[in-house]
Amino acid sequence: MKRRTEHILIILLVFCFILVILPVSADTGSSANTLTRGGRFSITITGTPNTAYYFWLARTYSMSGKPGDQPPVVQGNQYNVEQDPSDGPYTIGSYAYYNGNGRTILDDVAASTPEMPNTSYYGRVTTGADGRAIVLFRTSSATATRSFSVKAENPASASSGNVLVEETVYSRTTPATPQSTPLTPETPLTTQQTPVYTPATAFPTTTVPPVTPSLPPTRSDPMAGIVLIAIGTALWAAARKN
Repeated sequence: MKRRTEHILIILLVFCFILVILPVSADTGSSANTLTRGGRFSITITGTPNTAYYFWLARTYSMSGKPGDQPPVVQGNQYNVEQDPSDGPYTIGSYAYYNGNGRTILDDVAASTPEMPNTSYYGRVTTGADGRAIVLFRTSSATATRSFSVKAENPASASSGNVLVEETVYSRTTPATPQSTPLTPETPLTTQQTPVYTPATAFPTTTVPPVTPSLPPTRSDPMAGIVLIAIGTALWAAARKN
């Protein structure tokens, strides 16, 4: 009976030790078809070399811009990217886009809030000598759980259709640094390409995959294992005395 009790206590001690050494695990929240909150994506605009193009989060005008109902925002301080000051003048935002019946970019993006000005949802970027420009966007806990579309155009492209928009989603651990030449990220999760615009088709728009909440990290509790080890050791010592 005493030997059987000792065997049970040894098994209990081993189990407690396993609980303690289990590695901490965390879900990055990234998948091949979704962009998680806190993740980033970029658009690559291909058009005429050394030419400015307007870009914006299209058809987000119904969003309040408040936390939880906010589009992705343009990452600040990017090469060749211009944005309006938050308090104006709204030179870029006043651009009346193609087939908008007089509506401007400001009319098509989410509202301003004290937390985030609506100038964060659009901008103007100039292509390099290769005719390409890359713009990086970021998401946060305030970003709405839905899909978004990014539009890009200028007055010349609206009539000639010489612009292409591509979108790339990055994992949360992949660096993304926009520059004047195409990016080659370490692990792009998805890349989508839209057809070149012609007057008979819709204007180039790239659709960003749905933004989904990232899951909190799951961790083993080392204190629970330590307590069990202490209890098991005490029981084993008591059994040895008997």
